[in-house]
Formats: sequence, structure tokens, C-alpha cells
Amino acid sequence: MTALALANRLDRVAQWSGHAAAWLIAPMVLSLCWEVVARYGFNAPTQWAYDMTFMLYGSFFMLGAAYTLQRKGHVRTDSFYAEWPPRRQALVDLLCYLLMAVPFSAVFAVVGWGYFVKAWTSNETFVSSAWQPITWPFKLMMPVAGVLLLVQIASECLKCVHTLQTGQWPAAPKAESAEVMT
Repeated sequence: MTALALANRLDRVAQWSGHAAAWLIAPMVLSLCWEVVARYGFNAPTQWAYDMTFMLYGSFFMLGAAYTLQRKGHVRTDSFYAEWPPRRQALVDLLCYLLMAVPFSAVFAVVGWGYFVKAWTSNETFVSSAWQPITWPFKLMMPVAGVLLLVQIASECLKCVHTLQTGQWPAAPKAESAEVMT
């Protein structure tokens, strides 16, 4: 199997997880709408809507990182990079992935796993809230996001290897229609 073929297989993980994480928007928006109607329409604010919203948004944000990396959606400064030949771009990308992204993602996964285990075993709750929801589902998203990022970083590194060998970046992923995402 070539580096590019393996990268394409790994990309499917980010695509699947990005599409799955996108569904977190629906309950987040519904809880926000419920809170607005309850608070301003009936003068009866909820105890749970704020907590639900920040947990869902935080999960959406973390779980979407691998998909965003796969789609080249993270912020980057291309002042010099855009003018470089593909092999130099690939070498710089590969070094950045290996020296910065892999250690960050690995620490995020390992430390996040520790946070999750502690929350799970102690049945931890958010004490800053009157609702006091359990924290472990939210804290589980940290190691999951770290692992998803590591998988996508491996794919990106393989694409860099392909570019170093061929001098050409692989074709960009096809734009997805709304039908594919549902």
C-alpha cells in the first residue's frame, strides 16, 4: 500500500468523525432556543441550558479539529509558504507536524484521558452549576479528540511523504454536498 493510499484510508476517520460531530449543533441550538423562549417568553430560565450549550459546543469544537485539519481549514500564514515549491512545503509541513502537532495532540490525548478517568471514577459534577451535570462525557471528548487528531496528523504526514517523493501534492478532497453530509 502506498503512502497516499494509506493517507486516504486515514482521511475517512476524520471525515466520519467530522460528520458525526456536526450533529452536535442540533441539540446545542435547540437548548439555546429553549433557554431564550423560557427566559424571555415565560420568565422561567432553565438550570441546564447554559451547561448543555458549553459542553456541546466544546465537544463540537474538539471533535471537529481532525476534520478541519483534513480539509485544510485551520488558520495558517502563507506569506512565504505559498511561493515555495511543493517539496519545500511538504518538508516544512512534515517537520511542523512531527515537532509541534504530534506532541501537542499526544499530550492532549494522554492528559485528557487522565481527566476523563478521574471524572469517571469519582462521578465528578460541575459544581459551578445548580444543575451539576456529570463531567465525564465532556471530559471524554479530550482524549477522543487527541486520538482523532493524531490519526489525521499521520495522514497529513503521509501526504507530505508522497509530495516529497513525487513533487506534487495529492488532489484536494472533493467538496461535499449537503446530501453527502446527511
